[in-house]
Amino acid sequence: MTVALVAIPAVGQACEGGRVLMDDSFTKLNPAWGVSLDAKSEKIDSNGLSVSYAPGGVKRALSQWGFFDNAVACASYTVDYQCTDAEKCETQPYVGLVVWGRDLANYYTFEVAPLVGIYSVQRLQDNRWLTPVAWSKLPGGKKIASGQKFELSAVVKGNTVTFKLDDQTVAEFEALAPEGGSLVGFELAAAQDGSAKSEISLSRFEVREVGAGG
Repeated sequence: MTVALVAIPAVGQACEGGRVLMDDSFTKLNPAWGVSLDAKSEKIDSNGLSVSYAPGGVKRALSQWGFFDNAVACASYTVDYQCTDAEKCETQPYVGLVVWGRDLANYYTFEVAPLVGIYSVQRLQDNRWLTPVAWSKLPGGKKIASGQKFELSAVVKGNTVTFKLDDQTVAEFEALAPEGGSLVGFELAAAQDGSAKSEISLSRFEVREVGAGG
């Protein structure tokens, strides 16, 4: 596996690519996600799929819309969180964009903890974790303010994937993509420590064809 880390100026949020293959704005929970809502901590509201998790809470889902080969997947999130004790806050909420999935025991995920400005690329293979890219600072020391919307995207072409935060390339590498296409999905994960709840929203998820210049 070869890994490259790249930094380019961010210019905004927009899911690049061509024809829309899948589009969910979370006005309701589509059963194709294969998950249900926990009424105690999860709901659909004006912000989309909104969760309020105690430390350690997490939700992962893979879409069952179809398998995608060359495609661009994009997801828009907001994360609200205030440490119980700022001096001792060691963990933060994070969100993830899943690609190259076969099932919930086999996938890659691009994870970003936006408030502290770090990211990683994780791979779950046969229910065992690998770390193609360990937790690292985002290019340019970028951080996302609490409550600010941001977009994660992945441009998948053959065995190559480029992960972006808004329009900024964060990581790209080559790997062994599943034959016949793959599933896409999301992660919503609370801080692990403290007592404060993590408020996270997923407002949109799109998959598009790779554009002519992609």
